[in-house]
Amino acid sequence: MNELMRVEDLKMYFGGLKAIDGLDLVINEGETLGIIGPNGAGKTTLFNAICGVYKPTGGKVIFKGQEVQGQPAYVMARKGIARTFQISKPLADLTILDNVVAAAGVHEYTGMRSYFRKSHTPEVIAKAEAVLEETGLTEVRDKKASDVSLGYLRRLEIARVLVTDPELIMLDEPCAGLSNFAINEVTELILKLKERKKSIVLIEHNLPITMKVCDRIMVLSYGKKIAEGPPEVVKHDKQVIEAYLGEEDEA
Repeated sequence: MNELMRVEDLKMYFGGLKAIDGLDLVINEGETLGIIGPNGAGKTTLFNAICGVYKPTGGKVIFKGQEVQGQPAYVMARKGIARTFQISKPLADLTILDNVVAAAGVHEYTGMRSYFRKSHTPEVIAKAEAVLEETGLTEVRDKKASDVSLGYLRRLEIARVLVTDPELIMLDEPCAGLSNFAINEVTELILKLKERKKSIVLIEHNLPITMKVCDRIMVLSYGKKIAEGPPEVVKHDKQVIEAYLGEEDEA
């Protein structure tokens, strides 16, 4: 596999708290990488440090051979690094379709002149509708985001990522809080993306899902990597078992 992203000696400190403490990580093209660990392990902090929500305290994030650490989230998105969030925060008063159209603007609205462009061009609408079809949202395309269930909102998060044509898809607990039926729908969507050889990084507390969809798993505990490898190897690792048995409150 070709390397897509490399994280070297990444640090994310909040005062005396070392949320990420000297982490090394490689993400390969076409790979689905799972990141697991007990609450407070630093999983979402890692996403935030990679994607530009936080500026890392130290270390490097190298994407397609270029250092990108510390750049703001919108720049990362334009470079092809797109992520979802644990808590879905759609544009509640807009329709599902309009939410996806808005996300498509990450590559369109890059200067003052772009503010005067039409957002709903035939090309953008066609692209958004194709993504809605892919994510199973066509039937609710004209409903406001505030009027649909959490299962639809989770898929909307993924749709807003896909419409940006990302090279790296980062999913932060896409199945959290969902019913079994909705979990199955999201899992099937991830598997379809995997079949298309999309590069995916997945945080997911539901271990059976992680084991099912991931090619490789990295385990965090207190901001450090404690295990990494194929799912079948990782789930029998003594340190991993101890970390989960010793799970404490979210840090």
